[in-house]
Parts: sequence; structure tokens; C-alpha cells
Amino acid sequence: MSTVLVVTNFSDASRNALEYTCSLLQNTQAHLILMNIYNFPGNMTGDAIAIAAMGEIIEHDAALLEQEYQWVQDHYPSIIIDTEMVTGSFQEELLRKVIETNAVLVVMGTDGNYTNLLSWDTNIVDSFIDLPVPMLVIPSQVRFRPVNKIAFACNYYRKNLQVPVSVIRRLVRFTSASLYVINVVAPHEMISEEALHNKQVLQESLADLNPVYFEPEYNNVISAIDNFTADENIDMLLVIPTRHGIWYNIFQKSHTKGLVYLNHIPLLSVRQQEEFI
Repeated sequence: MSTVLVVTNFSDASRNALEYTCSLLQNTQAHLILMNIYNFPGNMTGDAIAIAAMGEIIEHDAALLEQEYQWVQDHYPSIIIDTEMVTGSFQEELLRKVIETNAVLVVMGTDGNYTNLLSWDTNIVDSFIDLPVPMLVIPSQVRFRPVNKIAFACNYYRKNLQVPVSVIRRLVRFTSASLYVINVVAPHEMISEEALHNKQVLQESLADLNPVYFEPEYNNVISAIDNFTADENIDMLLVIPTRHGIWYNIFQKSHTKGLVYLNHIPLLSVRQQEEFI
């Protein structure tokens, strides 16, 4: 049985992400863990009044977590779900839970949209880039719909792009979606014989999925992807985020103004070792 972690802060965006996840997985044997992480302020140590106040907050949040659990039970009775509330560093506790449960996916909701930098707080950005398992981010205005078209945006002239193929294959088979591969190589990038070989390896690895390949001519990578996902009515976008690449820069103010349609689709990071559902 695959374990999926859904992180909540009890916001409308978190509830929307929980509903999306339940709708996506309701006909599976997946095990959901609805998780709330309370970040314990270090300067509270020894402050009796502050600690007492924090205790009241935790008690209140525990009641909210139980309400979310009951909501799932009422609306998605076939879903196997547990809850957990922890205190500590957000990143450390989330990673600990991923490892402890051997989770295959982490889901978070985000307020606003990708165009608004503030809608991606530090915890979401860091988790999206650094977690060793796929992470699915659901913008608050996105409602669940069947995933019929999946796009994988990458520069397939780079090395090791066969890395996420197993995850992509499982996701495509799970959803029965059509796969589109968008090449996001920059116009000035040199295409060597090695690069062409890397492209061939990726295409051979994905051949059984019969993907559609798209190599646009463009000056702005983000706008090209945005336009393509809009034209093809893509339901989910897959990316390989890194600390020094396009999917890190996308969260910077200078780049987000090109996002229009992408604000209306879930964004999934894909990783090397991990299995999908």
C-alpha cells in the first residue's frame, strides 16, 4: 500500500489540496496521512506564558485536524486516512515523516497563484526542490478534474534525463493520460553529439508511452511552456526542480510575470528513486 502525505495548515488552499488528493486517489489502495506541522519558535524555551499559549494553539489545531479527518470520512469513505500533528522544524519533520512512512508523494496547497511570489512560501519552495520524493502543489483555484493530459517539461539534451522515467511511466499508467514532452532548451545552448545522444536515450525510455514531443522556438522559456499548456489544455505539469535551474528561478519575481495558464494546473516535481502509486 502506497503512502501519500498531505500537509495542511487548515487554510482553504489546504482543504482544496486535500479534496483534490482524495478525488485523485479514491479508487486506489493508497494510505493518506493528513499532517500538520507546528513550527516551535526557539525563543519560547523557558517562557512559561508563551509555552502555555502554544499549548492552547496546539490543542485548537488538533481539533481542526480531527475536523478535516471527519470531512474525509464523510465525503470519501473509501479513503484510508490517518492524521498526525508534530512540532518542530517544518523541513526536518516533513523529511522525517517521508522517510519513516516510505511515502511516495507529498501534497501541499498554495494560496493565490504562481504569479504571486508570496503564494509560494519558503516551506513550499524548499520542499518542492529538496524533498527526495515527488511533491504535488495545487493552486487554491484549481479544482480536481480527471487527468487526461500530462506534460513533462525538461531540457532533454542534459544528462541523466532517464532518471524520472519510472515515475512518469507509473503516473501515466495510473491516470491513463496522454503524455507530452516539452523541450525547454535555451536558444543559445550548444547541442553536441552527447546532447543528441541524451535526447535519444530519453525518447527510447518513454517510447512505450507514445508521447508527443514539442520543441518550440522561443525567447522566453516560461512563456513557451505557458502557451503550450494552454493550447493543449494540460491537466498536470511535471518538472525536475533544482537549486540552480529554471524551476528555481520560476519562483523569482522577474520570471513569474509570464505565468498565466500555469496558475490553473497542478505542478509535480519528479525524482529518481521513488516509486509512484
